[in-house]
Amino acid sequence: MPFINLESGIRIHYRDGGAGKPILFMPGIAATLDSWNYQVQGLQDRFRCICVDMRGHGDSDKPYTGYSYNEMCDDIHALLVTLDLRDVTLVGWSMAAGVGLNYVADCNTDGRVTRLAMVGPATPRLLATDTEAFGLDADAAEATLEGMRIALPETMAAFAGANFHREDMAATTAWFLSMWLKMPAYVGYQCFKTLLREDLRDKLDLVDVPTLICHGRHDLVAPPGWSDYMATRIPQCKLTWFENSGHALMVEEPDALSKELAAFAGG
Repeated sequence: MPFINLESGIRIHYRDGGAGKPILFMPGIAATLDSWNYQVQGLQDRFRCICVDMRGHGDSDKPYTGYSYNEMCDDIHALLVTLDLRDVTLVGWSMAAGVGLNYVADCNTDGRVTRLAMVGPATPRLLATDTEAFGLDADAAEATLEGMRIALPETMAAFAGANFHREDMAATTAWFLSMWLKMPAYVGYQCFKTLLREDLRDKLDLVDVPTLICHGRHDLVAPPGWSDYMATRIPQCKLTWFENSGHALMVEEPDALSKELAAFAGG
């Protein structure tokens, strides 16, 4: 089981296989690298596919603190340098789309990442504003945060139910929930606080790499309105809607997503 050892002492778990241009896959809050199984299956014959368990998730170490976007970006940079990855397509789902956006805006000084794909992005912010009413309202956000703090299994079970638009995904829902419950409550609480705190709207025009947004038309977790917002503000941005998906389009429409990513990454 491969790990990288960070200067902080934290170990980050990843998988690495295939051949060709590298694609680095980052799962969202609570999720593990197995979220990307179908994409690896569909792309590893043309691309080098690297999947990572973000800190606090899966088989990576789970420190009690350290769940800001900047700290997660530091982990991604360490992985890119350790594996000497270049010309990378960085793919982030949900919360990790915000990590990816933050990375290319602030951390990509060595130019290793040359394309950004955001899948079901829970960014540039999660909360609604006075002018963007499509975000999460404050009361719902506070209730979810409190659920993360003292009722993680129940909160994540509700989250699992909201992820899917298709009605034939009961076994997949159970599979995802089993992955998500590897995350300690303190990690979920701090990650969700980061989601509520971060506002990346002022970083959209700093994105200087081609960008792809893939969003399920029926997403009940990450408001689709924010993807429309980003698509008009990020240079070189393409927005693709998935008509039969909610939040988890990598399993609801896996082949369509893999095809979109392959075309974007250059395969």
